[in-house]
Amino acid sequence: MNLPRNMPWLNNRIRPEFQQTLRFALVGVLNTGASYILFVILYQLFGYYIVASVLSYVGGMLISFILNRGFVFKSTARRGQLLPFCLVNLSSLACSTGVLYLLVEQFAMWVYFAQMIAIGVSMTINYLGYRTVFSSRRTNDQ
Repeated sequence: MNLPRNMPWLNNRIRPEFQQTLRFALVGVLNTGASYILFVILYQLFGYYIVASVLSYVGGMLISFILNRGFVFKSTARRGQLLPFCLVNLSSLACSTGVLYLLVEQFAMWVYFAQMIAIGVSMTINYLGYRTVFSSRRTNDQ
């Protein structure tokens, strides 16, 4: 998939750090939409919201790795990126699943709305983690 690396109309008007945040948001919208649709389908098929959440998260994680590495953080493929990426995602998954469970079971929140909040939690954790994993300043390539 060839995504534009430079957006001239964006580059001239917005600071690079904010451009990166905007690219992350764009990828996040795409990835979140795909993950949420998968969540709804799996929940309807199996009836277990935690299983549906975990499986949809893994599907989104695969899309996220490719798009965030190349488009958001403009990082080249290097050894040692996949394991930290997976660790960031496991941390994010644990937090978002915990939030989902808490909102549904303790606060009796509608499962679909609770999933949206859990996604917001995971997006915040992911951005901070991905920025570290894909940073060009990272010299410890394993």
